[in-house]
Formats: sequence, structure tokens, C-alpha cells
Amino acid sequence: MPSIESRFRQFHRDNPHVLSEMERLAKQWFESGKTSLGVQLLFEVMRWDRSIKTKSSDEFKVNNDFAAHYARMMIARNPSWAGRIRVRALRSA
Repeated sequence: MPSIESRFRQFHRDNPHVLSEMERLAKQWFESGKTSLGVQLLFEVMRWDRSIKTKSSDEFKVNNDFAAHYARMMIARNPSWAGRIRVRALRSA
């Protein structure tokens, strides 16, 4: 089975709009005065409240396994969010 990282990279290549939507939601969250954020919250908002469509090799719209990778990518692209976005350890499974 491919690693989480390789599955994430493929998912991100196929669905670049997911990162854009996550960044838009995070920006809105921080601008509302909130000081910290867990990426899992963004996943749940996209699943529940957004009509986001994704192309995926599994049955998930956005796989929870990708949360740590998205968190790091968002921080790399938005350095002022470092320390505001909670980051978990990466799993290799």
C-alpha cells in the first residue's frame, strides 16, 4: 500500500482547490478573532457546509490522514500562522 505521504501528494495534485479552500477558511477564522485552529475543523466544514468536490483513490472526500500534511503546507505558505495552526506528528502508515 502506498504511504500516507505519497497518497497525500497525489490527492493534492488532483485537488489543488482543497488547499485554497482551507486557506480561505483559515483566514476567515483568524480574521474573526480566533487565535488557534486545528486543520480537522477545516475538513469538517468542507464536508458539511461546502459543496467541495474531490477526485480521490479512496471513498473519502478529504482523508483525515492528510491533516498533518495540509497543516504543514498551510504554515509554509502562510508563515504568520505558525503557532496558530495546531500540528500533529506525521504518521508513516
